[in-house]
Amino acid sequence: MRVRVESGAVRMMAATVAIASLAVLAGCGGGRTDIPDPTSKVERNIVYREIDGQTLALDACLPVNADEPVPAVVLVHGGAFQEGDRKTMSGICGDLADAGFAAFSVDYRLVPSIYPAQQDDVAAAAEWLRDAAQQDRFNLNDSMSLLGSSAGAIIVMTAAASLAGAGTPVDAVVGLSTAGVLTEDARELGSPPPELELVVQGYLGCAKLTECPSAVVASPVSVAAALPPTLLIHGSAELIPLAQAEALVAAMNAAGVENELVVVDGDNHGLSLLNSKTRASLFDFLEAAS
Repeated sequence: MRVRVESGAVRMMAATVAIASLAVLAGCGGGRTDIPDPTSKVERNIVYREIDGQTLALDACLPVNADEPVPAVVLVHGGAFQEGDRKTMSGICGDLADAGFAAFSVDYRLVPSIYPAQQDDVAAAAEWLRDAAQQDRFNLNDSMSLLGSSAGAIIVMTAAASLAGAGTPVDAVVGLSTAGVLTEDARELGSPPPELELVVQGYLGCAKLTECPSAVVASPVSVAAALPPTLLIHGSAELIPLAQAEALVAAMNAAGVENELVVVDGDNHGLSLLNSKTRASLFDFLEAAS
């Protein structure tokens, strides 16, 4: 995998060093500096769905000069179901494209739209990408995986199950900081902060989890048997108690679903869990699934 610099300060430093280096080389007597061709490109603001008066778009991060069609990875951002957008996933989107995947970071309906709107939007994005016209447009093969962070991790789990139920299963699913249980039983899993329950109530449109039937069907543990091979990456002391991920692992094990849980020491959450080791695990997992 080629190295790809991501964020502002590092990018600016790299750019400064590059400019200085070019200036030195230019003064060394007519030498020519070759800048490597980019390994990926980004196409932005591609509309994939219009529903309830909202236009939903995605950004496509695509490998360039691929010799053959490539696997797709649909990326779903976090934000407590209330905020955030597809730009949140731009870093991992580009990294996946550099590694030879076609990655698609999608927007979805936020609260006050309630479950299953978010799940349905992600499933719709997956179905849209499977259309022959889009497969030709983006040079896709038949392999597809879903990857979600935080709230997005919950969404990709139930979206994967929904797609399996519709006869169009994905090949793999990845969750960063995944809550497996959304019912009141979550109170017994570690020591969750009280605000997490309020977030779930907003997502489900329920005043109380004790009187919220959708909390059961929206919980990833409830759809574990329908999941494809699954990779969970979770912090040992993060916002979402590790016991939440372990509950989902137990449900998948009981159903005979292939899965792996990677635990990162510390309180990092969501995309912050991606370091050199977890990225390598992620890319290896997606490569094996495709």
